[in-house]
Amino acid sequence: MKNNNITFVLFTLNEEKRVSYAIRNLISYGDVMIMDAGSTDNTKNIAERLGARFFLRPPSDNLQVETQQNFEFIKKNITTDWVYWGFVDNLVPKSLLEKVVNVIQEEKYIYIFVPLFSYLYGMTDVPMLKSFNPMFFRKDAIDFTDNVMHGMGKFLGKKNQILKLPSSKKYAVRHFSLYDVNKFVRNHLGYANEEAVGKFARGKKFAVWLMLGAMIRYFILYYKYSFRNGAKGLMTALLYAQFRLLVYVKLYEIEHNINLDTIEASFVEAKEKILKEFE
Repeated sequence: MKNNNITFVLFTLNEEKRVSYAIRNLISYGDVMIMDAGSTDNTKNIAERLGARFFLRPPSDNLQVETQQNFEFIKKNITTDWVYWGFVDNLVPKSLLEKVVNVIQEEKYIYIFVPLFSYLYGMTDVPMLKSFNPMFFRKDAIDFTDNVMHGMGKFLGKKNQILKLPSSKKYAVRHFSLYDVNKFVRNHLGYANEEAVGKFARGKKFAVWLMLGAMIRYFILYYKYSFRNGAKGLMTALLYAQFRLLVYVKLYEIEHNINLDTIEASFVEAKEKILKEFE
């Protein structure tokens, strides 16, 4: 099965608890390439023991955004025409891998949207979110220049070269999203800061209606499926709505130069006015 003309690229950072599952999932279907962001745990040893190739990804000011520099590094270190772009918290069913192998052999499509079923809070019967992601593509079909956070670059082909598979369990990549509330708030605060900085750099401005619209959209997006998970589903939808709130609050702060120093300066001015009464 190794001659399937596909390299499975997995991104890692201190993933010793999860990396083995992803490699075992994919190794029989092609070369597995680990792109690591500087792990200090046992990720490298586990990956190489299981037959994956381990690389340190090129330095970047923002590891949350995939760059063309990063992609060029990958292309220089693979020999296949096709790439799977994924993370170690995803597992790919055999039925999807077999489908992708057939698509590659047909040479009709160069870009495949696959369904992505996301599980949170340990709930694995009903996905918290169903979405689509272009995880499989020819390496000449994508350009990551000027890519944004959560973006998958720019597609360079034609519409008739895109395949979107049905949103069924048969073809769905399973995303096991490992969060409790502490990790969620910590990580998504960082994501919110980075996304807001990117929006501001691209000339985006804060607007109340944009903020509320994003919050409502994300709540509906998640609660559409997660309501079947009861309280956990409701909490998940609310947390993701909060994530959008954080993005726009941070954008407002950047736009109006609000930070701890400027806030303290305003407080100092008000305090001095009060203290003048005692002079």
